[in-house]
Amino acid sequence: MWRRIANDLNPPRPGQPRQPGAAPAGGPGGVAAPQAAGLKVSRYTFCQHGQCPKSAALAANLRREAARQGLALELAPALTLCQGACQDGPFLGLPQLDLFYAGVTPSEAGALLAETSLAGRLVFRRLYLDPTVVTDSRVIFERHQGTLVAMEAGYCLVGLVTYLFEFNAAESCGKCYPCRLGVHLIHRLLRGILAGQGGEAGLERLVQATRALAQAGYCQFGERITEPLRLALGMARPVFQRHLDQGGCAAGERHLWPASPGESAQ
Repeated sequence: MWRRIANDLNPPRPGQPRQPGAAPAGGPGGVAAPQAAGLKVSRYTFCQHGQCPKSAALAANLRREAARQGLALELAPALTLCQGACQDGPFLGLPQLDLFYAGVTPSEAGALLAETSLAGRLVFRRLYLDPTVVTDSRVIFERHQGTLVAMEAGYCLVGLVTYLFEFNAAESCGKCYPCRLGVHLIHRLLRGILAGQGGEAGLERLVQATRALAQAGYCQFGERITEPLRLALGMARPVFQRHLDQGGCAAGERHLWPASPGESAQ
């Protein structure tokens, strides 16, 4: 991944002049036509929450600075589950690099676009890097803050929490009954809902099994691996219900891994 990122960004050679703060020239009043060709990064996604002023202000400043610098950028909301109290946000996705920035302040929008989109260099102090997290870099789950963010809005939420559950559940030691039974039961129920199977009874059983695994395990493992799932069930249960009503994922929804035989991960 890092080799591809380095090739994509293609930083300037030593001694090459850079003017990250210079505004583009040309056009009436010195305002240039939007620049698309040659941008190192042209797509950004941002987390969203109705009660979070920071994410809304960041998105507004990014659009304002893109217009001021004459940059033809694609700016779109990311899939977000948030309780409005995170400490590490706002999160800014770079889909072309499969990376996130974290904690970007609205006042940094102009410098960040000049550095990342124009100069082709990552702002390392804002990169979301956590050596204790080894899941796919296109999804963030902050367990202490109750926040889940996917790189783009088109990802299937049920698929995301299924991925996180199965990835982490693989570490189960299986020594206690709740984990030994609950991990396999939740796996089957989630896969059934992804396929539109199980009905309302299956969804309710998933809620109960998830709660039981979180509360009855001999250690904190069951509680921790069910956190993304419990967050999604608590904040977005209608999404699970929609899968049951429509017989599976909506057309065009994306997954981090193949959700069914013959499907390609995106």
